[in-house]
Amino acid sequence: MKNIGIHLRLISSVFVLISATTFTLGYVGISISRQFIQDRFEKRITSLAKYLALNAELGVLIDNREMLNKLAANLMTEDDLASVAISDRDKRRLIVLSKNVPGPFSTVEEPILLSGSETHEEMFESDSLPQRKTKVIGTVQITYSTFYIEEILRVMGKRFIWFSAGLACLAGLVFYFLSRSMVRPVTQLAQVARGVARGDMSLRAETGGPPETRDLAAAFNSMLASVKSSRDELESAYQEIIHQNALAEVGKFSLMIAHEVKNPLGIIKSSLDILKGEADISRNDTVIYYMEDEIRRLNALIEDFLAFARPARPCFRQVDVSGLLHDMVEKFEIQKAGTGAAIHSLIEPGLQHETMDPDMFGRAIANILKNAFEANGDGGEVRLTAVREDEMLRIDIEDQGNGIDQAHIHEIFEPFFTTRSKGTGLGLAYVSQVVNVHKGTVTARNRDEGGACFRIEIPLYPLKKPLLASGASAPH
Repeated sequence: MKNIGIHLRLISSVFVLISATTFTLGYVGISISRQFIQDRFEKRITSLAKYLALNAELGVLIDNREMLNKLAANLMTEDDLASVAISDRDKRRLIVLSKNVPGPFSTVEEPILLSGSETHEEMFESDSLPQRKTKVIGTVQITYSTFYIEEILRVMGKRFIWFSAGLACLAGLVFYFLSRSMVRPVTQLAQVARGVARGDMSLRAETGGPPETRDLAAAFNSMLASVKSSRDELESAYQEIIHQNALAEVGKFSLMIAHEVKNPLGIIKSSLDILKGEADISRNDTVIYYMEDEIRRLNALIEDFLAFARPARPCFRQVDVSGLLHDMVEKFEIQKAGTGAAIHSLIEPGLQHETMDPDMFGRAIANILKNAFEANGDGGEVRLTAVREDEMLRIDIEDQGNGIDQAHIHEIFEPFFTTRSKGTGLGLAYVSQVVNVHKGTVTARNRDEGGACFRIEIPLYPLKKPLLASGASAPH
């Protein structure tokens, strides 16, 4: 017994258990079925005897044997009846009909009562009628065969034996494969454990088999995965710390710029204006043009840093979005007049937003429009569409440029990411920051006909007013 493996032990135990259970339940079931069938059959024969006794009353009284013969003949059409006999009160046989049927046999006898002694209902409801000699005028005797009932029960028993044997064999076969599936994961898990013990952390256990071994393998794999997950989370935390430090440095740098660069830059610009007036220098002088252009570029760079690193606390109020966008389109039309560039707008009238900062949102839209004109170069058309869709404000800004490199399309809203030599990489980051403050989303895609499309979607009726603390950084 010690040398028998768990595989064979399980199969033997299950086979014996299922066989014993099946045969026990079958034996009880057949016994109950036998008793039920016999009771029903006996009640049926008894009912036939009572029915014949009821209808034979008149024939016995007038000694009409032809009438009694017809009644008995009708009953003899039943397959299980062997004979029917009708006798008078003196036990003389008036009618006897019989046929050959296989045995064994049983007999049922019922009295023929004179009308008025028992009601018809009482006669059929009572199993043992009161024997009153003065009212009994005859008897009905029916002999019936139980051969067919016994045959049915024998067939049921044989079928049950075959069914039980087949079920036990099937159960043993099924459990053979089940037990194999239980043993194999345990063996495989032991092999993986030995491999991990040697230092190979890339190994994983197969999660097949029954729930217990599957859970064990899953727990083992989860333990191994948690090590890698911890390493990844630690690396991600380091990256996040680096990113937060970078944003903190940007904030510090913006303060330094405001005090150390922006103010001196303003003095330089004012001094240059005074120098131009005193020296009577032409506005078209190349050197002066480059100086002013660089001053403007540096000032724009400082403004972008300050806007991104230290955004002002939003001032939310109800805003006429349609009017705001129309004003912005008009300003860009004035700026681009005579340059070959055009802006086309399709703005749904009556667009209102309950909680919007018009200054921040206007600057975000201006950043996208500025990028769109720069993408078009010296000409082309920029299209702005603003509509209401299912309680959402949707704004699409499309250009006719070269589109966005697919490798960078998911990075363009990251701080300091830019593909332009003079870009700061903060314009679209600021847009993402503002849109998130308004509980919306901003996405970019390339148009099939060429160019890029930036889409802003903001709920028109947010449940809560968004808050942005001073000094918050752009979301990622």
